[in-house]
Amino acid sequence: MNNNKIVFLEFNGIPGSGKTTLSNNVIENLKAIDYPVESYQRFIQKPTRKDLKQLVKYLIHLKPSSFRMGYLGMMYLLTNRKINCENWLRVVSIIILDDLYLKKSIENRAEVILVDQGIIQQLVSIMYETELVTDRFAKKIIAHLKKRVPNLYIINVALDVTDSFDRLNQRVGNISRIQQLNRKNGIRTLKIQQKNFDIIRSVIRETGMASMDINTHAGVEENVLLLKNFVLGKIL
Repeated sequence: MNNNKIVFLEFNGIPGSGKTTLSNNVIENLKAIDYPVESYQRFIQKPTRKDLKQLVKYLIHLKPSSFRMGYLGMMYLLTNRKINCENWLRVVSIIILDDLYLKKSIENRAEVILVDQGIIQQLVSIMYETELVTDRFAKKIIAHLKKRVPNLYIINVALDVTDSFDRLNQRVGNISRIQQLNRKNGIRTLKIQQKNFDIIRSVIRETGMASMDINTHAGVEENVLLLKNFVLGKIL
């Protein structure tokens, strides 16, 4: 085993596609290996006072180079005219994640980090219920990310939109906006988001960023095994 290698996995997909379920099961399965595995999630809306305090503290200690990613995220946001509090927080989340990846890489220790609300997810979430404008800033963000974090792998999670909507409506506790829509409008929104993900994923392929496609129609155990073997292939 190379004890100086870190692996980042970013899960992206429409709501209800099974990102969190899959990543949680991968974490549970990888506990058997002698390798630290952890999950990372960052708030993107309605932060509490405690969150804001932690956020300010984190921003103070950002690496200056991460503000380049913030500039690209801000220009992406302004170009697409989707300016609201949640999307500004998504841009901040992009900056924080970029900084996290760089700092973890510099630490140069063996670790697997799974992110189910990563930079790719934030790009598409900014365009909630809107046709995505794949402008030069989105492409620059992905190209910049590939160059800075070569040990980042994108896990594209796919599931039919009707199945995703049904899964969302079985969820309790964390209620999403899509769950508040009727079936027709909910499925329509998921179709738009799926189209947006398809466009972003084509950009990922164009840049040559490493990625893997997972269809959660298959059983959880089967997909977890695929990802476990994928991770082991990177760290052994």
